[in-house]
Amino acid sequence: MWPVAIFLMLVVLFYWLAFCGTIWFCFNGLMALWAGHFIRASIWASLGVGMLFWWQGTEVIPHPWDFDAWLRGSAVIVGIGVLATFLRWRKRQAMQTIPTMPVWTPPADATGNIAPIIEVEYKRLPN
Repeated sequence: MWPVAIFLMLVVLFYWLAFCGTIWFCFNGLMALWAGHFIRASIWASLGVGMLFWWQGTEVIPHPWDFDAWLRGSAVIVGIGVLATFLRWRKRQAMQTIPTMPVWTPPADATGNIAPIIEVEYKRLPN
């Protein structure tokens, strides 16, 4: 009886971890998208969508070769994330302007707070 119970516990644990992983992938995808990390968001979203397809069963992925189709679709989604990150980087780069040479301005006139000028007379001593 114990081997059957252990087997059933392992099966339930497998599905529980798969369910938690699906929620974790989708949540991380949304949070990375909200933070503006487009490549990371596309990777997490691809994993989350793959897990959702896995949960749907054989109607969505009827043949093992469809895993390759999902993988190609995920590569396209990650490529779009890379393109969005590149466009954001390019926009930031265009926003930065090269500072110009500052214009010289003459010093302000003295306001009366001037150090005294001391003149000293000196005589040469005879040899």
